[in-house]
Amino acid sequence: MVHGRRALVLGGLGILALLAGCAPQATPTPRATDTPTLSPTPLAAITRPATATPAPLTPLPTATPTITPTPVIYVVQKGDNLLSIARRYGVTLQALQEANGILDPRRLQIGQELIIPVDEAALAEPPTPTPTPVPVAIEHVAFLETPAGGVWCLGEVRNLHSEPVELVQVQVSLYDERGSPVAYQSGFTFLDQIPPGASGPFGILFDQGPSRFTTYQIVPLSAVPAREEGRTSLRLSASDLVGEALGPAAYAVRGLVQNEDTASLEEVFAIVTLYDAEGKVMGVRKVAPEEATLPPGGRSPFEAIFLGLPGPVSRYTVQAQGLRVE
Repeated sequence: MVHGRRALVLGGLGILALLAGCAPQATPTPRATDTPTLSPTPLAAITRPATATPAPLTPLPTATPTITPTPVIYVVQKGDNLLSIARRYGVTLQALQEANGILDPRRLQIGQELIIPVDEAALAEPPTPTPTPVPVAIEHVAFLETPAGGVWCLGEVRNLHSEPVELVQVQVSLYDERGSPVAYQSGFTFLDQIPPGASGPFGILFDQGPSRFTTYQIVPLSAVPAREEGRTSLRLSASDLVGEALGPAAYAVRGLVQNEDTASLEEVFAIVTLYDAEGKVMGVRKVAPEEATLPPGGRSPFEAIFLGLPGPVSRYTVQAQGLRVE
């Protein structure tokens, strides 16, 4: 059994923890070697008067982002893709595409120079999102407050398309009682690819969250059909699963990840999602099993520990992914 009880996890209406050993967000094929990591911060459930409960905002506000006239130039390296580069520089996939006239975000050339548009001073208003090429739905959303005053937004993106999708990115915008934007952030799902009809969890941190917001809006920024020739493999199974409460505010999920692919897989991860009785996401953890590289048929145990949960866990799901060894 994994000795992973040291890891801190963020539980929803509780926490979301992303540690260096368990990469914070999924990266599509091929992926960059350096993935940004969110600092683990215990979360406590937001308590607000009933009249101030955050609710979806309608209609969609329009705004235009302001981009600095002196962008950074990045030279594409082996293993890069547009998603990993966007993460590295903290820009949206859409902005990176528009700045470089890229129609297909899955195709880059080694040595290609990219303009990195730098967002100046946390724009007061979010950019206007454009429709995604494939249909997706955002579900099971929960907002969680950190002790430092930040806010996490947890949820899932469901793939409504008939094929797997990748490069799935969402934007979360927060508004005050007058409908004025107070903060916005974007982020990618933990899964590199989301199969048809399946869901991939996401977690977005407002590290200096507004003291008060009354409405929110979550929209997809990108989602494209997955390439068949990519390295990402979802042909893994999770078995021997055991979920148990470790106390009034802690929970553990343990099991085995098995490689069902015909190729050896590396960078294997298990993504564990907890849900409350209302079906909202309570916490997400992405953990590496004991053996992060698995031959065909190979199995390895994993364990995910969640701390600081505000209530009982109603159910959980386990998804797994890896990269085919080249």
